[in-house]
Amino acid sequence: MEFNKIYISLIFVLNMVFIMPVMGQLKDERKTEAEIGIEDEFVAAKLLAMTGKRPDAIRLLDSLRRISQPTAALYFELAKLHHENKDINLTESNLKSALQLEPDNIWVRRFEIDFSKELGRNETAMQSLNYLISLQPKQTENYDQLVQLYMLDKQYDKALFTLNLKEKNIGWSVNNTIQKAEILDTGGKVKESVSTLRQLIDKFPNEKKYYRLITGILHSNDMIEESEPYLRKILEIDPNDGDAKLGLLLLNKGKGSIDDYFTSLLPLVSNPDVPIDIKVKELYPQVLKHANSGDSILGNQLIVLCDKLVIAHPDEAKSHAIYGDVLKNNGNFISAIRQYEKTLSISKKNFVVWEQLMFCLQAVGNTDQLSVVAADAIDYFPNKAISYYFYAKTQIARNEFTKAESSLNEANMIAAGNPDIESRINTAFAEIYLKKRDWAKATKSVDQALLQSNNMNGAANELKGDILKEKNDMKNAAIFWQKAFDLGIRSQSLSNKLESVKNN
Repeated sequence: MEFNKIYISLIFVLNMVFIMPVMGQLKDERKTEAEIGIEDEFVAAKLLAMTGKRPDAIRLLDSLRRISQPTAALYFELAKLHHENKDINLTESNLKSALQLEPDNIWVRRFEIDFSKELGRNETAMQSLNYLISLQPKQTENYDQLVQLYMLDKQYDKALFTLNLKEKNIGWSVNNTIQKAEILDTGGKVKESVSTLRQLIDKFPNEKKYYRLITGILHSNDMIEESEPYLRKILEIDPNDGDAKLGLLLLNKGKGSIDDYFTSLLPLVSNPDVPIDIKVKELYPQVLKHANSGDSILGNQLIVLCDKLVIAHPDEAKSHAIYGDVLKNNGNFISAIRQYEKTLSISKKNFVVWEQLMFCLQAVGNTDQLSVVAADAIDYFPNKAISYYFYAKTQIARNEFTKAESSLNEANMIAAGNPDIESRINTAFAEIYLKKRDWAKATKSVDQALLQSNNMNGAANELKGDILKEKNDMKNAAIFWQKAFDLGIRSQSLSNKLESVKNN
């Protein structure tokens, strides 16, 4: 019964395919027996294609093409079947034949556009879209696709021309105006972009979202000063708008001291109604500055702000993550661990958080927890070499050298080409060989680690000093230990080594 329904439906649709090109012409619509037979065969081919018998459908259509006057519908069907077979040449030849017979066929044109885009032939797709626009001047989709292709090809003037043509044929719209402004901005015509958006302000003077669009463009082009009147207008419309408050804060932050800046930022960060993304965007440059400078005053100011941030947004992973970064950069690893753990309890999707947590656990020597976290990180992100490295470090601490070497080999395979990770891996290998008292292998691995890091791997420098100590070369051991200290290694064991050198 279901088969009969499909067949009847196909007969109806396919009869329409054959009848439609003729309906506009004053001809005798009666068909000969041969013509009816051809139509039946075409329907049969369609049915074969629908039931997954594509080769049989192609053979039947090819035989029809040879014995009858081919139609655009026949060539189009062949083109689609060959496309499903991923035969580009036959798809292209049959598509070309269909277009030659019916250049104004909308469905064939749409197929040509998709096929051309698939092959990266954007110029052909653009030409066909322009042709479709001439056939269907009221069809929005054609304009939108053409604009997208022009933008990909960085033909901004043609994209604008297309939008203007769309406006002429279909009428003015908000979306069209915004799109024109975005294209002008992308093309570097910022003033023209703002001028275009002002049309929306003129039409809708109390809609703050249009003022916000202008301020967004001005901010992204480092024209913050020029955004002030628009920000003030937003606050006239909505005195509680957090974005506008932050925008004005950005305008004024260079006019006072850094203390004034942080003081003025505090109420904004504390306000739970202001979106967290705005706050993180403002705090991040300061966090980065603190990470690079190690400025303890800046670090303490950021701790105060981040403490307010997590109170305002206790269930946001971002608030705890950025607080963890500030605490870690400030050397407060225990508190940083708590913030990273809280972050992962909310969301486990950001691998950077896993990585920072592992660094902190290593810094405080919590091998047991590091082993658990590293194993979990491997489960969630199996293609991150650093997790295998940290897992190996916990195995080395337990003197499970065979397992550690296996983990490090896994890390090596994944890390291929990353000198930072490879340097860490070779340092870990050197640590294993040092514990095994294999000085030759330990020296080879640590020298490789130093080479890969341009001598900037603090742990490798310390280990090199340890190996030299075992060889009774205390003079050179002290040089490498001091280098490790200069690179930021602050472990108690290194302090003891440097102290012993001073005493001797």
